[in-house]
Amino acid sequence: MRRRALLKMAAAGALLGSVGVSTSTSALAATGTIDSLVFDSTASQLNADGEPLTDDSLVAVWAAETATNVDEDGNGDAVVYPDDGDIPLVSSDGGVVGFGAPIVDNGSAFGFGNEEFVLNVLDAEADGSAVAFDDGHGQFYDSGSFSQFSSYAEDNGYEVDATADLAGALPDADAAIVTSPSVAFTDDELDALATFVDDGGALLLFDQSDFSNYDATDNLNEIASALDLGFRFNDDQVIDEENNDGIGFVPTTDRFNADAFDYFADRPGIAPPELEKGQQYEVDVIDVADGDTADVRFPNGWVDTVRILGIDTPETGETDENLAEWEGLSDEAYLKARGDAASAFAWEKLGDETVSIRFDDEEPLRGDFGRLLAYVDVDQDGDGSYEYPYNRAAVREGYARVYDSGFGQHDSFLQEEFAARDEGLRLWAESHPDASETIRNGEVTQLFAPYAASVRTADGAIDSKRVPVAASSTATQQDADLTYDGDVPLVGIDQHARVAMAGSALVDEQFEDEEYPDVSEYGNYAFLTSLLDRLADREGDVLIDGGHGQFGADRSIGAEDAADYLRYLEGVDLGFEQVNDLTGGLLERGRAILISAPAEPFADEEITALQEFVADGGGVVLLGGDVPAEHRENLDAVAEGLATDLRLGSGYVVDEESNLADDATLPTTANFDDWYRLFGGYDADTNYKGPRAGPGVPGKSGKGPGKGKGNGKSKGHGD
Repeated sequence: MRRRALLKMAAAGALLGSVGVSTSTSALAATGTIDSLVFDSTASQLNADGEPLTDDSLVAVWAAETATNVDEDGNGDAVVYPDDGDIPLVSSDGGVVGFGAPIVDNGSAFGFGNEEFVLNVLDAEADGSAVAFDDGHGQFYDSGSFSQFSSYAEDNGYEVDATADLAGALPDADAAIVTSPSVAFTDDELDALATFVDDGGALLLFDQSDFSNYDATDNLNEIASALDLGFRFNDDQVIDEENNDGIGFVPTTDRFNADAFDYFADRPGIAPPELEKGQQYEVDVIDVADGDTADVRFPNGWVDTVRILGIDTPETGETDENLAEWEGLSDEAYLKARGDAASAFAWEKLGDETVSIRFDDEEPLRGDFGRLLAYVDVDQDGDGSYEYPYNRAAVREGYARVYDSGFGQHDSFLQEEFAARDEGLRLWAESHPDASETIRNGEVTQLFAPYAASVRTADGAIDSKRVPVAASSTATQQDADLTYDGDVPLVGIDQHARVAMAGSALVDEQFEDEEYPDVSEYGNYAFLTSLLDRLADREGDVLIDGGHGQFGADRSIGAEDAADYLRYLEGVDLGFEQVNDLTGGLLERGRAILISAPAEPFADEEITALQEFVADGGGVVLLGGDVPAEHRENLDAVAEGLATDLRLGSGYVVDEESNLADDATLPTTANFDDWYRLFGGYDADTNYKGPRAGPGVPGKSGKGPGKGKGNGKSKGHGD
């Protein structure tokens, strides 16, 4: 599932070699103070009585003042800090240091100061170089998950050894690391830890947030209690919507208690190799998480996570699956099994192999959660040619669907998916889109238009007779160059040109999330589909453009943002596909195309392809909104190229009375013009009236104004 505007790319520092500094003198190499720390999915800490921890002598790091904490798992076992309370993220008592998150696991955003901070903690608390890493209590974050930090510590004079018998290893250790233990420590083990700490041993305890109740807070607190520590771990999650690494559950902070703890010296840290597009890199696969994610090690020892580009395999384990993303599939247990099969396929092809990775010219090097976005090629013949393209093979063999981002090979991958679907390979064996139930296709009584802008023409205000949908009478415009005295138009039609302009994305799936009221009673899907049908005079799928930077662009959408609309279309016997290359032939599959505000301009040959599509009966709906000015200009340029006078207005529409979730920027409306016959639910047999008003000059289509032969039945699953 795509989640937009997630995390920033992981920052990079200077490349670290073996600096050859002993644990007693390594801090001498440090200069200044680390800038900040990042905590991905972190818990907070409490005092020994399970109340907010306010003893500054025990707190090494606080969250930023903008942070809050929540009971994320909903179990009612979190202690919520007051609004003016400082939230501790790292606490220290008598050589035992508790961290709210595993801040130096291999997935961490090295480049802040996390690894330097934890190394400083070891320097300050350990009397020697031997570190025992506990692997004996069912930890998800085991020693392998900390391999990158362990190598870094070893470069700085430590010896890190994993052990399944921590109590047995403690007599020879100077420090011990325990991450969230899903298996509780026995009384004998707790006694061994107490003796170890009493004898001067350092103990580092890593917690994690209670997201999905994955944490093991009770087991960590048994350790804290046995050691009579002044702090405990909270069963919560810390959120900071202002100071974070791209999303609220990854807070950042520079609130350090440097007066009490010598943990914050700046020093050389971990950094990735320099990577660039157009190059290939040999790496060793050290772990496979699932069919589309793997951990790799570069020749210099750097460990990174690769999100295998352009594909999506079903989720495994306890991770929730968005069923709507999978065409014709609605059985979660079935998809989980296919996810396990995809993981096995990935292990077979990639596990413990040396592979080659490369990057796409159209995609960033890193994507969600800072992971590398790469093609992975396997040397099956052993001749160094790396001739087996894993990404493409996973799609062709039916283990994965195409992930609808903006990557350059998207459309050719989609052809591979079409072939796998037609053959019913693996996950597609039980795909039956024709059997999908009809949903949300009743009478349209209300629409919601999130982050809307008005619609206008190239010459000014649009004739109200060309407006099937306007905002409610209580709506107003903000920051608009052209303002309307009456109702603000949200959708405009140019039937001659077979083009419509909507002032909102209309089908963005983010509003299906639980944080918003139920939107199933709004008729956005049925209205938009009827609008497409009114414009089109041919059969085929509903298409959406994804090749112009819409993926991740503010207020724009591609297919990954409209999975629930896919499910709706299945229920009315229509297919839904993203097309990135409008000149590559996939337009032939479509009856109509949605074009959301493009971050990148269309090339002349793409405009020509759209003109030919319209001339052959294809319909075009341009989806706008409160988008950046450059994106609005790009959308208007497409409109101009299609010989329509429709344009997207500047500014945005607000409605303090009629809106979704009490948010004035999410206006709702029932201000419809029924003349257009767009509000009775989509019906493939509807006969629409001809053009009403308009510029009076047909566009490039050269076709008649009404709906013609389209019957809405073509799925377009083949070539």
